[in-house]
Amino acid sequence: MKNFSRTAGQQRRTGRRGFTLLEVLLVLAILIAIAAMVVPNIVGRSDEANKDLTRINIAAFEKAAQMYKIDNKVWPEGSTEDVIMLLMMTEDDQGKVRASYLEKIPTDAWGEPLQYQYPPPENTGNTGKPLIFSFGPDRADGGDDDISNIDELMEQQL
Repeated sequence: MKNFSRTAGQQRRTGRRGFTLLEVLLVLAILIAIAAMVVPNIVGRSDEANKDLTRINIAAFEKAAQMYKIDNKVWPEGSTEDVIMLLMMTEDDQGKVRASYLEKIPTDAWGEPLQYQYPPPENTGNTGKPLIFSFGPDRADGGDDDISNIDELMEQQL
């Protein structure tokens, strides 16, 4: 005759088949608490990273315009598109080949082209340099999210 009795280890396993509702809720509460602390830090960092990248691109655009000014004794003037094309040209006025001041159209972190204005508007202060700016994440002129090289200079002076 076969012995159908269970061993002690088998008896313990059959007495408990899963987690209790309290255990599941406790683990879920811990995960929610961790997510509540981590997610806001991650989301805020990407916005600041985009603004920093835009400031870097503005500074590079300004350096290209400064190099043009050094070579030609004047800041480039005209619409944003005209200035970008001028800075991307690989020939000077006499037809001689030269390196371009810009390799590509400068954009902000949101993929929009940077804006150029020289002379800058009166309300930006007399900095003697062009205004280069981005409309910011809302992609609309005006507002607190616009980023420019003039803003950076004014913040440094305060």
